[in-house]
Amino acid sequence: MFFRKKGERKEIHNTQQKSEKNIYPILHVVKSLKEYHKELVQKEVSALFELNMISRSFDGVLNEAQQFRSKLDNFEQNFQSISQVSNQFDNVKGDISNSVSEAQTEVEDLKNISMEVNTYFKEMENVFSLLQQDMEKIKQYMEKIESIADQTNILAINASIEAARAGEHGKGFAVVATEVRTLADGIKKLATEVDASVKALETGTEGLNGSIKTSQESIGAGTFKIERIYELFHKIIDASEGATSVQTEIGRVMDDSHNDLRIVCGFFDKINERYQEVEQHINTASKLGTTKSSLFEDFDNMISQIPHIIED
Repeated sequence: MFFRKKGERKEIHNTQQKSEKNIYPILHVVKSLKEYHKELVQKEVSALFELNMISRSFDGVLNEAQQFRSKLDNFEQNFQSISQVSNQFDNVKGDISNSVSEAQTEVEDLKNISMEVNTYFKEMENVFSLLQQDMEKIKQYMEKIESIADQTNILAINASIEAARAGEHGKGFAVVATEVRTLADGIKKLATEVDASVKALETGTEGLNGSIKTSQESIGAGTFKIERIYELFHKIIDASEGATSVQTEIGRVMDDSHNDLRIVCGFFDKINERYQEVEQHINTASKLGTTKSSLFEDFDNMISQIPHIIED
C-alpha cells in the first residue's frame, strides 16, 4: 500500500484549505443567488397571480361596461320613443286646434243668431207696447161710445115719454124714439163685446209680452254663456300654444339629452377600447412572466451546477 509522507499530507491539506478558502466567496454568491432566485420566483408567482386577478377584474369591468352600454342604448330607444310620442302630440294638438276653430265659428254663428233673435224680440216688444197703447185708446173710445149710447138711450126714453104725452101727434116721434133706443142698446151691446174682446186681447198681449221678456232673459243668459264658451275656447287655444312651447322645450331637452347620451356612449366605447388594450398588455405581461419563469428555472439549473463544477 502506498503511503504519503507526512509532509506531503500536510501540504495537500493546506492546499485543500486554501482552495476551500478561495471558492468560499463563490459558493456564498451562488447560495445568495439561489436565495434571490427563490425570492424572485415567489414574487413572479405573486405578480402573475395579481395579473390574473387584474385580468379578471378588467373582464368584470368590461362586462359591466357592456351592460351599461346596452342600458344606454335602451335609453336612446326610449328617447326616440318619447320623440315619436311628442310628434304625435303635435298632430293631436293640430286636430284640437282645428276642432276648436270650427267650434269657435259655430259658436260665433250661434252668438250672431242669438243677437238677431234678441233684436227681433226687442222690435216685437216695441210693437206690443204700441199695440197696448192703441188698445188703451180703443178702450177709451169704447167707453165714450158706451157713454154716448147711454145718453142716447136716456134721450130716447125721454122722447118716448114726451111722445106719449103728445098723444096722437107724438106717435111718429115715439116710433123714432123706439128705434133710437134699439140702436143705442145695440151700440152699447156691441161696445161691451168689443171691450170684452179688447180686454181678452190685452190679457193675451200681456202674457205674450211676459213670454217675450222671459225669452229675452233666456237669450241674454244664453248669449252670456256663449261668450263664456268663446272665452274658454280662447283659453284652450292659449293652453294649446303653451303646450306647443312646452313640447318645443321638451324636444330641445330631448335633443340635448340624446346628444349627451351619444357623447357618453362614445366615451364608454373609448373606455372599452382602453380596457381591451390594457387587457392585451396584461396578457402580454402574463406571457412574459411565464417566459421569465422558464428563464429563472434555467438560471437555477445553471447556478446549481456551479458548486459541482468548482468541486471537480
